[in-house]
Amino acid sequence: MADETGLSMTQLIVMATQGLLANYDAQGGGIFADLLASRHRLLAEAQEKQTQEQQAKLSMQAYYGARAAEYERIYHRDDAGYQRELALIADVIRALAKGKRVLEIACGTGYWSQIAAETAAALTGLDVRPEVLDIARAKPWPHGAPTFTLGDAYDLAAVPGSFDFGLANFWFSHIPRNRIDSFLQGLHQRLGSGAQIIMADNVYVPGRGGELITRPDSEDTYKRRELADGSVHEVLKNYFAYEELADIFKPVSEDLQIFVGSSIWYVSYTVK
Repeated sequence: MADETGLSMTQLIVMATQGLLANYDAQGGGIFADLLASRHRLLAEAQEKQTQEQQAKLSMQAYYGARAAEYERIYHRDDAGYQRELALIADVIRALAKGKRVLEIACGTGYWSQIAAETAAALTGLDVRPEVLDIARAKPWPHGAPTFTLGDAYDLAAVPGSFDFGLANFWFSHIPRNRIDSFLQGLHQRLGSGAQIIMADNVYVPGRGGELITRPDSEDTYKRRELADGSVHEVLKNYFAYEELADIFKPVSEDLQIFVGSSIWYVSYTVK
């Protein structure tokens, strides 16, 4: 191009630089303002999302605190298929937990703790609500009382003890979808490679467990539930099909087993 214009390469570079500077003088302030506005918008959206997640977390905690005394009624549902699936999962837990040191996430009132404790060498149950832990501690424990501790499922490093088995029943559906990976990473790091894990949760059944709520600004779903005292709560509650469970757990596990029934699903696996 220098030959075509009769200008030297240095002159062309100077002209180009002057053109860029002139363009910046004319529009630079506007460009900077646009970038700044975009940054503020993204920060505001992130803060709003964080606030929504925190509100959902607090709402769920309040719900399970208020529901503590009536929680285990769900396990006495008059439904033969439901009872068969509960019994199936109980048998799997007894077999897999035999002789293991169990860390149970979101142990609640200790329904599944009692089943795992039948064969486990030791069990520590973790939950964020003191009301449910008081109920769990008061249960009969013929083989010695497990340890029940107040704590956060997203901060398992703070839980004392050594474990080689993880149990998390009817908790997975309450994890925001954007926190699933971080929860699993924390759980797997706490237990270590070679540990075994079982999780179970609800299959979506229309009309069961309250009204299903979707929100246009959220990838999560919610349930509207009424307690015996008449209080109404909206609780984060996600549902997963077989293919979704496979996509989530296959990359982080070995010996993965997936069961999806008419009311309940479970996964069992070994941590990579």
